[in-house]
Amino acid sequence: MQKLHKHHIIPRHMGGSNDLNNIVELTIEEHALAHKKLYEEYGKIEDKIAWLCLSGKTEEGEKLRIKLAQQNFKKFLKNKKLFNSWKKNISKSLKNKKQSDATKEKRSQSLKKAYQENRHKKPNGKILVNYVKSNLKKCVKLAAEGRKKSLKWKESVTSEEYRNKKCLLDPRSKKVFYYGTVYPSIRNASKNININYNKLRNILCKNLDVNIYFTQ
Repeated sequence: MQKLHKHHIIPRHMGGSNDLNNIVELTIEEHALAHKKLYEEYGKIEDKIAWLCLSGKTEEGEKLRIKLAQQNFKKFLKNKKLFNSWKKNISKSLKNKKQSDATKEKRSQSLKKAYQENRHKKPNGKILVNYVKSNLKKCVKLAAEGRKKSLKWKESVTSEEYRNKKCLLDPRSKKVFYYGTVYPSIRNASKNININYNKLRNILCKNLDVNIYFTQ
């Protein structure tokens, strides 16, 4: 049975709600096509990202996602009400919170470096904002690198559960029938029956064995 996705008829980025009458279940291919039609009609970059990622063009979609994040971050910095609210929430979350000696030392070194580079925060916060604005690409890159260095992130994306889930969601994946057993993809079959991936793919594509073939 093919996995179904929940699709917002009126997208969230266009004001759509999570009400049941605004949600429809679609296959991955139908979901990708729905976002493609929305993009062609309204030209929203969010729909193009969803369409590309659902179609398996994740690299192109990720580039657009970063571009969208940069645009939204610029808008956020210009919105003084949101920016000040964000600063207050950060201060509130840190209030009465005990910090380890290692954290204090790290913060001290960071502040020293900021003073040396003349980018320390002043009462109006303009230097900090201007620094982030002028180094937006660098900040996004550093955030991505930090995520990749995270042990928790690494364990989650390299786990067998994650790989199987990603494989099942890939619209290019096809189920494989191998001597009476059905596997969700070539890679999954390759691992379970301990056969080289390229060898198995060659057998499937060239129909070299009647007992091994793609199935629905």
